[in-house]
Amino acid sequence: ALGGLAMGVLIGPPFGGFMYEFVGKTAPFLILACLALADGCLQLLVLQPGVNKMEEEDAPTLKSLIIDPYILIASGAIIFANMGIAMLEPSLPIHMMDVMKSENLEQGLAFLPASISYAIGTNIFGPLGHRMGRWRASLIGMAVIGLSLMVVPYATSFHLLMFPMATMGFAIGMVDSSMMPELGNLVDLRHAAVYGGVYAIGDIAFCLGFAVGTEK
Repeated sequence: ALGGLAMGVLIGPPFGGFMYEFVGKTAPFLILACLALADGCLQLLVLQPGVNKMEEEDAPTLKSLIIDPYILIASGAIIFANMGIAMLEPSLPIHMMDVMKSENLEQGLAFLPASISYAIGTNIFGPLGHRMGRWRASLIGMAVIGLSLMVVPYATSFHLLMFPMATMGFAIGMVDSSMMPELGNLVDLRHAAVYGGVYAIGDIAFCLGFAVGTEK
């Protein structure tokens, strides 16, 4: 589920670059609009969503979850991990145009290694993070993200850019796939086994990382 969430975000640049290069600038928006409409129709037919009101007296409040320092630290790791790729989305194409003289397709494909390695990282470190310790996997991932971001500006060609982008995507996968389950574990240990609120905080942290990173 986490891989699907972030793959949708990370695969956007190569998709947009390809469609812009070969079809036109309006094509990716029209295609995504049709896909979203089709997906909504499938959800109505297959999932048949409905409202099920349940009283959950022991459910922790959103305020109690937000002020929990352990949840804040785990959410902060998700924010800072995703800020890395978010900062590159607006700045890397400009760098590639200035330094590498890259075309639109190459600017989009530059994010493809990060997408592929992210999918690999989330699937590997879901179970592996549980064995080695989720905090340790997240710590290593944050360090690798920092090193990758330091290497990216020194890449002078499209091929040299592939390695730091791939390692960064893999490392972001390490952090996300370790901290999202850890949020659920923290709710079990410190609050009550009701996960809607804490996973909402995790999703907010994920989105906040992209929002703040893009502005930076």
